[in-house]
Amino acid sequence: VPMERGEIIQSIMVYLAAMAVGLIAFSPLFEQSSVRTPLAFLAILPPIWAAVRCNQRDTATAAALLSCFAVWGTVENGGPFVRSSLNDAFLLLLAFMISVSVPALILSAEVAVRKRHEEHVDFVMHELSHRSKNLLSVVQSMANQIARRTDSYETFLAGFGTRLGAFAKTHDLLVQDSWRGADISDLVQVQLLPFHNPGEASIVAEGAELKLNPKAAEQIGMALHELGTNAAKYGALSTAAGAVRIEWDIESHGMYRRLRFSWKETGGPRIKETQRQGFGRLMITRLVPATLEGTASLEFEPDGIRWVLMAPSTNVLA
Repeated sequence: VPMERGEIIQSIMVYLAAMAVGLIAFSPLFEQSSVRTPLAFLAILPPIWAAVRCNQRDTATAAALLSCFAVWGTVENGGPFVRSSLNDAFLLLLAFMISVSVPALILSAEVAVRKRHEEHVDFVMHELSHRSKNLLSVVQSMANQIARRTDSYETFLAGFGTRLGAFAKTHDLLVQDSWRGADISDLVQVQLLPFHNPGEASIVAEGAELKLNPKAAEQIGMALHELGTNAAKYGALSTAAGAVRIEWDIESHGMYRRLRFSWKETGGPRIKETQRQGFGRLMITRLVPATLEGTASLEFEPDGIRWVLMAPSTNVLA
């Protein structure tokens, strides 16, 4: 990770402080005296400074610089660790190196963990704010569109409540996977569960294993709810003989790849196309494909409606 200018300056200052303390306290260039010996206690300051204000690399570097000066002074028979016995001198040197390095490195590790925790909290709060704004925007848009196409408060409340519940189910799937996406087959199952008995074959869903990104999961989830609601009231799922077949796959056209998602009803009463566009039709033919930068077609065939969504794979896959 590239270092910022302030971090570089901070590191240089720590290194200079470590070299200055090492030179004054341990260097054989100066005569050892009773006044100079207590200066060895200053050696703890640069590593502690690095641990609190910099990072683990700077802490280790500062401790290494001080140790080098201490070794240099001891080898040259100078500095505070010189004794009549060479073994005693190096035992004191080793004790110094441990006492300076280990506490500073432990403190540095704890500070690093705390900083990462704070950065993670900041990231989570930023993501929460961003997603909350997106969620409120979608809910507000949904409420506005439903309100324009309903004649009474009771009708609006019923339509808005059921759609908000379907939207919440998609979010439950996204939360289960830490908001990385949702499996498309799970999304189909969750959204269409209220409209059929799982033990029956009224709905058949087949397709490749795909994970949708959060935006695509929200949009396709809302489309599935609208299609399921319409099929249960007026289409194939309103009769015992009716059925719905859902298929999806990724189609490749050279370098271009796109999701093809289709909904086909059979065995239900024929639905006549009307000029009036309710919220459900608006959702599946305009809002969903526009959000995913794709296209959608809705055909009223003799044996039931067919809806096909096409969208670039880069806009829908996690």
